[in-house]
Amino acid sequence: MTNFEKWLEITDRLPSPDNYVKWSWRFIVGAALQRRVWYGSEDKPIYPNQYIILYGPPGTGKSIVLGDINHILRYWKAKDVRPNKDGRSQAEAVLIDKIHETNSTLADDSMVKARKNVDVPTPPAFPYAPDATTYEALVDSMSKAFRRINYLDFSKNGANGAPPKLAIYGHCSMYFCLDELGSLFKKKADSVINYLLGLHGCPKEYEYKTKTAGEDRVVNGCLSFIAGTTPDFMEEVQDDKLVGSGFAARCLFICATRNRKNVSSIPKLTEDQERLRVEILEHIKHLSQLHGEVKVDKETLDYVQWWWNDIEEHKNLRINKCSKLEGYYARKQLHMWKTVMANHFSESLSMTITTDEVKQAIKDLEDEEPTMHIGLVANPKNPLAKLSNKIYDFIVKYQKPTRVDFETEFWDDLPQGKKSLEDCLEHLIALDKVKQNVEEDGTITYIVKG
Repeated sequence: MTNFEKWLEITDRLPSPDNYVKWSWRFIVGAALQRRVWYGSEDKPIYPNQYIILYGPPGTGKSIVLGDINHILRYWKAKDVRPNKDGRSQAEAVLIDKIHETNSTLADDSMVKARKNVDVPTPPAFPYAPDATTYEALVDSMSKAFRRINYLDFSKNGANGAPPKLAIYGHCSMYFCLDELGSLFKKKADSVINYLLGLHGCPKEYEYKTKTAGEDRVVNGCLSFIAGTTPDFMEEVQDDKLVGSGFAARCLFICATRNRKNVSSIPKLTEDQERLRVEILEHIKHLSQLHGEVKVDKETLDYVQWWWNDIEEHKNLRINKCSKLEGYYARKQLHMWKTVMANHFSESLSMTITTDEVKQAIKDLEDEEPTMHIGLVANPKNPLAKLSNKIYDFIVKYQKPTRVDFETEFWDDLPQGKKSLEDCLEHLIALDKVKQNVEEDGTITYIVKG
C-alpha cells in the first residue's frame, strides 16, 4: 500500500470531497520538504511548496480535512528529528550535534518570545503560523522559522575518492493552514498579497517592511499555504486585489459543490487506520531530513519540452477556456513541477523523477481544470453570474429547454451573444447543477441534475 493510499484510507471516514483529500496530501508532502529540495538550475530553482485553496459552500468538509493536515504536520517536534551520523567522523558527529542543539535552542527561544508568560509548547519540526493568523502574526512567525540542516556536499569531494564534505544549510520555511481564507485578507489585503507573492518563489532573500516593526529580511524563505474559502468570500473580493494581482495564478483552486458522503459524526480511527497513520508519520519524518536537487533524465526533459510546446501552441484546446485561468495556464509548467515533486516524495526518498511521474502530475492537474475557474467567477458584479442564475431558474421552470429557447428568452441579456450563453451553460455544468440531455430525435436539451 502506498503512502497516498494510506492517507486515503485514514481519511475515508471524512465527508470531505475526494479532490480536497488528494490535494491535502500533496500539500503535506510539499510542506514537509520545505526549502531543502528543489528542481532546476541554481539560479532558477523550483521548490515543492504550493498555494492551495479549497473552494466550496459551507459544510463541504474543508475544515475537517484541514484539521487532519495539522494532525500530521504538527506531530513531530524539533527535538524528535535528529540527523543521521552514520559513517561520519567524530569531529563531524560533534558538529552535527551542535547544529541540532542550535536548532532546538532557536526554536525554543522563538516559542518563548511568541507565548511570553503563557505555557510554552514544544517547538515543532515544521514551523507554522497561528490558526487565526493575521498579517502581523504571519510575518512574525516567518521571522522565527529559521532552521539549519547538515548535508553531504558531493561537489567538494577530495582527490582519490575522498568522502564528501559535511556542509550546513539554513532556511526559513513555514506553512500555514487556515479554515477560512477571508480571515487573512479582511485587513491589510495589499500587504498580505505582496507578502505571499514575494515568498511563493522561495527567494534567497526577501525584504519586507511593516509600520510597527520596521524593515526585516527573510533569508532562504519558503512558504506553503492552504486555506478553505466559500462563494460568499470570493464574491466580496471584487476589487481584483485577490483575483487580479497574480496571487490567484499561483494558487490551485480545488473546487467542490458537495460532500462525497453524509457523516453524522467523525468516527475515531480504527486500529488498522491508526497503524497506517503511524507509518505515514514515519515517512514525513524521513522527508524532514532530505536535502538536494531533484534529477531528471534526458528522456523526461524531452517529454516535458514536447508537452509544453503542445500546451503553448494549442491554447484553443485547453480543458478550461475561462479567461480567469490565463494566469494559471501561463504557470502550468511551474504547477506541474511542484505537483510531480509532491507525488514523487509521497512514496520515495530518491532524488530522481521519471517520465511516468511527470505524466501523472499532468493528469492530476487536468482532473481539476474543468472546475478550477468556479472560485474565480463568483462575482455578483459580473453580468454572467446573475444570468447563470436566471438560466438555471429557467431550466427548473420549463424543463428540457433547448439552446433556441435560451436564445429566444435571454438574447438581449447576452453581452457576447452565443458565447455568453455557452459560458453560462458550461459554468452550470461545472457546478454540477445542470447536465445535457439528448432526446430520441437527437435534440440537445438541458435538465437540472440531481
